[in-house]
Amino acid sequence: MSLIVLLFFQSSVLLSFKANMFNSIKAKVITVFSLIMASFTILLLCIFYISERDQLVNLELQKSTEISQLHARSLSQEFEQYVAILKVMKNTYDLQQADSKTILRALNQLLKVGEGDFINAAFVDQNFNLTDISGETRKVAHPLFIHGDMRDHKDYNITVPIHASFTNEPVIVVSVPILNEQKKWQGALAVAVPLTLISEKLSAIKLAKESYAWLSDANGLIVSHPIKEVIMSTSLSTTEDPDFPGFYKIVKQTQSNQNGYGEYYDTKLAEDKIVTFSSIEVLPKWTLFVTTEKSEIFSNIDELLYRIVTISCLLMLFYLFVIAHLANKIAKPISLLTKQVKKAINCPNNEFKMVNAKDEIGQLSEAFYISFKKINAYTSSLEEMVSQRTLEISTKNTQLNEQNSELEKLASIDALTQLYNRRAFMEYVNKELSRAKRHATPVTLAILDIDHFKSINDSYGHNIGDDILQKLAEQLTLNIRHEDVVSRWGGEEFVILMAKTTSQQAYAHLNHIRELISKFDFSLNNNITFSAGMVDYQPGESFESWSHRADQALYKAKASGRNCIVQG
Repeated sequence: MSLIVLLFFQSSVLLSFKANMFNSIKAKVITVFSLIMASFTILLLCIFYISERDQLVNLELQKSTEISQLHARSLSQEFEQYVAILKVMKNTYDLQQADSKTILRALNQLLKVGEGDFINAAFVDQNFNLTDISGETRKVAHPLFIHGDMRDHKDYNITVPIHASFTNEPVIVVSVPILNEQKKWQGALAVAVPLTLISEKLSAIKLAKESYAWLSDANGLIVSHPIKEVIMSTSLSTTEDPDFPGFYKIVKQTQSNQNGYGEYYDTKLAEDKIVTFSSIEVLPKWTLFVTTEKSEIFSNIDELLYRIVTISCLLMLFYLFVIAHLANKIAKPISLLTKQVKKAINCPNNEFKMVNAKDEIGQLSEAFYISFKKINAYTSSLEEMVSQRTLEISTKNTQLNEQNSELEKLASIDALTQLYNRRAFMEYVNKELSRAKRHATPVTLAILDIDHFKSINDSYGHNIGDDILQKLAEQLTLNIRHEDVVSRWGGEEFVILMAKTTSQQAYAHLNHIRELISKFDFSLNNNITFSAGMVDYQPGESFESWSHRADQALYKAKASGRNCIVQG
């Protein structure tokens, strides 16, 4: 529409300047040439649009296919990472000979490493006894194990979405086999990935405005889709569907090709759709689809061509206007332009090779030379200034990052003992309590106080007292479990957070540390001992209440003669 308006306006301009433009043969020739050039350019653009439209569409489809391949590889890498985690755990723990505590520790470690991607982990022995993260042991009854699908000689196995007894939502089970020296199946280590996690990862994919990604499993069942009603209830079909004519051809392509595209018509939405697909390497016969409205692909092409046509028409109109005026008075405008440029720039010529002419063209050449020299000088100066400012900003950012790193360390580490300070310890406590609430695991808090520490400072001086604090911190760090955290609470007080352990186990371990400390050589005449109070976390309890109960237990330990532990 705008093209018609522009052509109409062009004709109006020609008519308005008719009296002045056609006073000479020269003006007529230039004007006719301009019209021919405009018509030829428009015709050329139309031919280009018709001939190149399909090629541009193919380029857009190729781009969309590459996007689906990229995200299919990304999803494949996610499952490769899960398999790698399982193999590392299998090689770290000898689960065939392990007791139940070791198996549970390995399963808990799996959930921790999975960073929320797994909702359960399990070990299956050669007798099909399954132990999951809850510690319960039961016989495996799922057909995938009974029929041997999970006991073949693959490096790993990934199931289609299944319904498990421990959750209401479908899960994908990823497992690795445990083999003996004769390469015979002795068990399996597995994790359960919720299907909703896959949907979340697909929904996070950034696509075009009217595009969305969805997924089908090895059986052709749709397992992820923006329309929740079709998930786990609709399967892909190789027969014609009246609601989606043409889609069955795309389904047939997925059975023979790793990547591809096709189109179909959605009768419910009355829209043509383009679908690109890519298979997922780690998940055999799983397919990632990206659906896009066909109009969305053509809109980019049409918009680009529309802009080209519009700009071309504007340029032709501009040149026609200029030619119409220059046809009769070409010398006077150039002379005026030269004078205006000289007034604005006023700079001597130097390297620019001017046109060797003594008329107005020569003056115009000299004016351009002066302009270019000014522009080049200003550009060089501006680039140098930008480069210098960029270097200064980069240096400042580096210094600021180093200072921030040092401040972060100072804010979280006690300077004397190199243990976590109270602030850093509280951050860890909040995370651990959240984890304990989610998984219903026990957590124990212990507060330690060095016995008779004031008399040590009075007798030997504060330097010796600081040395004792440092050595005690080293011994505590060396003897606590790797999942425990120790912190300097203040003065001669220390706190230990012991997770995933019963109160009896925590007491036994802390008492063992107490005995080691009482025998450790602190290079003093008397041995150094500590008293401690420890309490288990009660559901719904605030940290202030929890630590207060630990303090009360510590007071009881002090009142009981010191060098002992009291459970609250």
